[in-house]
Amino acid sequence: ITRIEGHLKIEATVDGGEVKDAKCVGTLFRGFEIFMKDRDPRDAVHITQRICGVCPTSHGTTAALNLDSAFGVADKIPNNGRILRNLIQGANYIASHIVHFYHLAALDYVDVTEVADYDGTDPELLKVKDFISRALAAGDMSMLAPFYPRYEGDYRLPKKVAQAAVAHYVEALNMRRLAHELSAIYSGRMPHSVAVVAGGVTSHPSIDSIS
Repeated sequence: ITRIEGHLKIEATVDGGEVKDAKCVGTLFRGFEIFMKDRDPRDAVHITQRICGVCPTSHGTTAALNLDSAFGVADKIPNNGRILRNLIQGANYIASHIVHFYHLAALDYVDVTEVADYDGTDPELLKVKDFISRALAAGDMSMLAPFYPRYEGDYRLPKKVAQAAVAHYVEALNMRRLAHELSAIYSGRMPHSVAVVAGGVTSHPSIDSIS
């Protein structure tokens, strides 16, 4: 399965159209278990985030929760620290789901070329139509990246639905940016935030940051 960060292998036994057995195997070893040895445990929050550029916050937050427990402060996290951790994590949760659903997986099901003859007024779809026409005029399909080259998709959606999905794909780029901005306000940057630590966070809410 390639449309995730960190590949999986799925083996399924199908008999008469019914799945009789299935196994899921993680096949990507990244070595964090090895190079975290003998480090100051507080480094884990920052180092483990490098496992993934899409969902680093989950790994950093998990490390912080483990440190909370190890240091005996899990029940002493200030309310603002808990809330800000949740906001940081929630923003990355939104961004991660957007990038998976739209920018990684959707192109296996949405045929972007359906926009080539779009005759409506949606500004985003007109941009994509122009993008496609420039590549076709130049005879250079590589200009269509990231829409090309592509796997053979399951393109069964009606043209109007496919066109709407392409518009959503473009809109999702901006929504993902907004989610990253939300995270960065309280976590210092995104990806690989720096504010979540054992005991809470190093940032604090202000009128400006809330606004």
